Amino acid sequence: MADDAVAERVQAPVEGRGPSVVRARLSWPDAAKAVCILLVVVGHVSYLLLDVAEPRWFVRAGSPPVWNWVDVLLRPVRMPLFFAVSGFFAASALRRPWAATLRARVGQNLYLHALWILLAAGVSAAVGVETYMAPPRAAELPEALLTASYGLWYLYALALYFVLARLTRAWPAAVPVALAAVLAVVSFAGLLPGSGDTHSVVENLVWFLAGARFPAALRALSSRPRPVLLVVLGALLALVLGAVRVVPLPLAADAVLEVPTRAAAVVVGVLLAVVATARLPRLTAPLLRLGRRTLPVYAVHGVLLVVLQRPLADVTEPVFARLPRAVLWGVVLLYPLALTAAFTWLCLAFQTLCRRVGAGFLFALPGRRATRAGAAQ
Repeated sequence: MADDAVAERVQAPVEGRGPSVVRARLSWPDAAKAVCILLVVVGHVSYLLLDVAEPRWFVRAGSPPVWNWVDVLLRPVRMPLFFAVSGFFAASALRRPWAATLRARVGQNLYLHALWILLAAGVSAAVGVETYMAPPRAAELPEALLTASYGLWYLYALALYFVLARLTRAWPAAVPVALAAVLAVVSFAGLLPGSGDTHSVVENLVWFLAGARFPAALRALSSRPRPVLLVVLGALLALVLGAVRVVPLPLAADAVLEVPTRAAAVVVGVLLAVVATARLPRLTAPLLRLGRRTLPVYAVHGVLLVVLQRPLADVTEPVFARLPRAVLWGVVLLYPLALTAAFTWLCLAFQTLCRRVGAGFLFALPGRRATRAGAAQ
């Protein structure tokens, strides 16, 4: 989620002054990050607002769980692609000394992780609604701050992943990636203790390391649009994902398949982002802007859900309950999309407001005027 990460440096000769470095930001990583964060939001909206026990209008409509299905089907690409891009942006930082990277890559992410857990816990207590972002009891806060056991685990993971990548930078690139893949399989098999979010940290390490240690492979894959390859691999991946969800497999077999399936999903995600940004530049321009500001969406949308979950249900109940069942189905299908767009805009607007009123510390570690690439944004 690095706002200012520079994907690539291009040497541009300037007459009479020797070579100068021009920083050119690639488009496809920002588009990929934007789509991933939108999938995160729509997934949370679907589960928290639609998948409930109370007899609200969407339950009486039959609560078609289409967005839950979409969330499950796209889970193999959502966070793996996000972390692969984050690792790709971190690749050059691995060669820098600790003093040049520790604050931005580690300190800022741990600071934001702790800050937003405390904020989410406070908001949750104030409105009386539990949240996936923080523990329900104050006694559990110390553990939450020291572990990645709640919804803000991504920030914790970014700090941890960079430290591990930096410590293993002298190893052959394939070694830490292979070890991380084995750890992921062990986690998918249910052999590790801890919560689901802790497991997510273990399972996604491989993608950050792959992006950080094999940036040349990602550059080669994204060097030009490959629509035919995208269609072929995308169709095969869809068939595999559908088959795996329909045909029950033994846990061990399913765990082993997760890593190659997600690797294929990352490849398809990169190919799609490259094709979309190259062929549809105007359409993807908003995604590029969002991809550079993913932190406020990631951190704030969960708080908005806590605050607005009940009021939204109360307001929509008398309006939608009178609609025919067939119309309600359409509303249920479109409602998460509308909320995702609204929440995303509110999150970005909140960050802009905070920066204008001097509350930028909510999104960046205080103490320096500028932060180098790599911290969550």
